[in-house]
Amino acid sequence: MPRDVADPTRPSRARRGLGHAVVGLLVAALLVLALPAGETSAWSPHAPRGDYSPRHVWQLRNNCVWAAGQMLLDKWTHGQVWVSQGRLRRASGDRKGGSSLYELSRGVARLTGIQLRSSPGLGDSMTWWQLLDRLEHGGGAVLIGEYRRLPAHFTRWNQSFARKRRSSHAVYIERYDRAHGRVWLMDPLAVGDYPGEWIGVAALHRYASFMGAQVVAAATPATHRVVTAPLTDTAYAVRGPVLGRTAVAGSTLRIGVPLKIRFGFPAPAAQRFVGTWEPVVDAPTGGSSVMSRAVVDTIASVGADLAEPVEVATASDVGRSSRRGFAGAIPVPEVPGRYRLSLGLAQGAAGPMSRRFAPIEIRVIGAYAASWSVQVPAHSTVGQSIAVKVAVTNIGTVDWRPPTPAPDAPRQTAAARAQTVIVIRWVAPGRILPAATLPAELAPGTTAHLKLHLAAPATAGPWTLVLDLVNIAQGSLASTGLDVPAIPVLVDPKGLAGEP
Repeated sequence: MPRDVADPTRPSRARRGLGHAVVGLLVAALLVLALPAGETSAWSPHAPRGDYSPRHVWQLRNNCVWAAGQMLLDKWTHGQVWVSQGRLRRASGDRKGGSSLYELSRGVARLTGIQLRSSPGLGDSMTWWQLLDRLEHGGGAVLIGEYRRLPAHFTRWNQSFARKRRSSHAVYIERYDRAHGRVWLMDPLAVGDYPGEWIGVAALHRYASFMGAQVVAAATPATHRVVTAPLTDTAYAVRGPVLGRTAVAGSTLRIGVPLKIRFGFPAPAAQRFVGTWEPVVDAPTGGSSVMSRAVVDTIASVGADLAEPVEVATASDVGRSSRRGFAGAIPVPEVPGRYRLSLGLAQGAAGPMSRRFAPIEIRVIGAYAASWSVQVPAHSTVGQSIAVKVAVTNIGTVDWRPPTPAPDAPRQTAAARAQTVIVIRWVAPGRILPAATLPAELAPGTTAHLKLHLAAPATAGPWTLVLDLVNIAQGSLASTGLDVPAIPVLVDPKGLAGEP
């Protein structure tokens, strides 16, 4: 049964200070001896447990700090020490109200010998996220803030007080629900059979008072040394993954996840990307590129599904996190095809999953692949010179450059040494006309920008300008089923397109 700790007897005004010190030590020593049999090890001032909630205390006039402190002491000792708000206040020497956490600590120490330290600067400075971590691990706290900043639902106990400009108030809080971003609140202003209620972390944060980064609160001691909060906290708002431009079979794919941090939380712990590549066997095959009047951007992609689907697990190295987000690279399957990538973040080298993201469909291309950007006029006139701009990027892992010749090898022209060329042709039903052949000697990841003038076909009508890449060892991109640019151009007869 809870026991009430009586006020110490004061022998005389002259010996009051010494008497307080002696009585405080005696009460602290006798407190454990006075506990019922079997209860002596049920509570330690440095190890609060999380399965006990205090009884709600309705404050007396101007007694919010003392009522909240009474609940905190009840929580801390798991009901083994029950000290009324009035006794706490009298023991502190406060007579006017508007008491501080310092006076609360003094009253608790004088009556029980328990050292209640507080934040900021009174022996137990805490940031907001450190306070929440204590609540999640079985702690409780007295939190100081402005009553008027609480949402209307939580000021229903004293609406006139909530309308005042100066509305400093103390509440008791515990049980941080990290996944849902809420805290259990017990307001001393509440009346009747009020057990408490959940309040969102954002609303409680608006209510709380701070000095710099430190929150004004008194809490049960920390049970462990906290360095950062887990990524599962709602203070960490992550967006969907941002993928690198292409996924090349047998290589790695860069991934980034933007992060927004609220409530002054620190950067989260290091994470790694984990996921599964699941083949999409019934996906439609890739067709020809989307046509555009002026610009066509295509990424070469496979034109067939996997014959034997294989599920591939993937994971990145553990990477440092920052306040801006996460970045890493995951291995890509060895076989080209369409995949559904299920991706998530996990803490550390072997920690649990922190976040999961919606699956993403990705086309994994082969090692021999290109990305194109082509600009060509939509109309021309027979025989007219057409300005064409081409940008081609080696997005695979095959090197398009010729091998370095031996020192004694005979000299060759650049055209003769070329291992990879861009082949441009005019195509119409039943007709193919060569337009140009250009060297494209690119290392993986590099881009060539070309400007050239092509002669329009001598025959009017709808034509298609088709670009292909041909490598001596790999062959033609188009012949392997990869998409290549195909841009329609309407060639008008002479004199019908502004010609003199």
